[in-house]
Amino acid sequence: MQNNKTTSVFIITLILASLSTIAPFSIDTYLPSFPSIAFELKASSVEMQQTMSLYMLGFAIMTLFAGSISDALGRRRVAMVALCVYALACLFSAYISSIDEFLTLRFIQGAAASVGVVIGRAVVRDMYSGDEAQKMMSNVLLFFAMAPALAPIIGGVLETSFGWRSVFVFLTVLALAVVLLVFLKLPETLPPEQRHSMHPVVLIKNYSHAITHVKFTVVALVIAFNFAGFFVYVTASPRIIFTHLGLSAEQFYLMFVPIVLGVMAGSFMSGRYSGKVASITLIKTGFLLMALASILNLIQAYWLVTGPFVVIAPVVLYAVGMALSLPALTVMGLDYLPHHRGLASSLQSFLHMGSNAIVAGVITPLVYNAIGHLAIMMTASLVLGLGLFLLVFPGFNVNSVEDQT
Repeated sequence: MQNNKTTSVFIITLILASLSTIAPFSIDTYLPSFPSIAFELKASSVEMQQTMSLYMLGFAIMTLFAGSISDALGRRRVAMVALCVYALACLFSAYISSIDEFLTLRFIQGAAASVGVVIGRAVVRDMYSGDEAQKMMSNVLLFFAMAPALAPIIGGVLETSFGWRSVFVFLTVLALAVVLLVFLKLPETLPPEQRHSMHPVVLIKNYSHAITHVKFTVVALVIAFNFAGFFVYVTASPRIIFTHLGLSAEQFYLMFVPIVLGVMAGSFMSGRYSGKVASITLIKTGFLLMALASILNLIQAYWLVTGPFVVIAPVVLYAVGMALSLPALTVMGLDYLPHHRGLASSLQSFLHMGSNAIVAGVITPLVYNAIGHLAIMMTASLVLGLGLFLLVFPGFNVNSVEDQT
């Protein structure tokens, strides 16, 4: 750790995980309330799907600026301002009366939530390097992975007990709690002498350098493709749970708990073997597990009787592989731009969430009516990610960071 050594690793992990957790809670907590929200706001299924895609669009757009803003102004204060904006947007969502108002507020929630994810990644690289950075990223992902398991369960209880508006009251309280945690415990990890100008000419130059860095851009795209194969099942979960599996809102846990356990298992193994096994080996193993999951998924979709286990099990295996490779790929990408980590984190998040917005708003509505189509989407995402990686790193031949830059 490079600075702030008095701050415990656990506290830093908790803070960074909390900043990142806002994003999955924003998506997964209100999924059990889809039917109720659609009924009360007189919204179509397409409009309800757009509440996710607009959230992700806002998220993606803001990530382009969040990193550079934090590179110029520091991490801590930018995170707190964004969380306060998010809390207000959630509070207003509890009192809306039309789908148009909801769509607007979802866009704002996405934009504000993105800041925490971007700053969290940048703080990891501010404070840690090498294997320590990968291990911390794995620890954050391990905590972060709990959110998709807890969120729909909490959302289902709130929906059943108090109605869908209580979900957004809960998200407001959650955001304010994270603001307090950041205020009390997060040190500023970017000292003034290391900050960068926000002059438009400087920003354009820095972004141009990052975008044209082929290996950085490819790694960011690979992360996005790998996650898309998993995320299509998250965004299609209301259709999977209610239509394909015939389950209720209270039974969302049957899908999300196993998937999250898969993410946690992959994250745990990534952290456990960081520094003991080469990062490229973890990446290879992750791709192998995702490939096996995709094959099993196609088999269950076209040759087995649909049921909770056969539908969910391949997704769990895919989640293990994705989570195993994600920390190594993330650190690998950030290390290509060591002097502009906030900007690098922004671009990673932009490509990641931009692809998620396309998945949620365009692809998921095209494939969620058939289990087989979902399986094909998972496989296609993996093929694109693996193919792109091998195109730039033939035979998984990755040199040292010094050689790469």
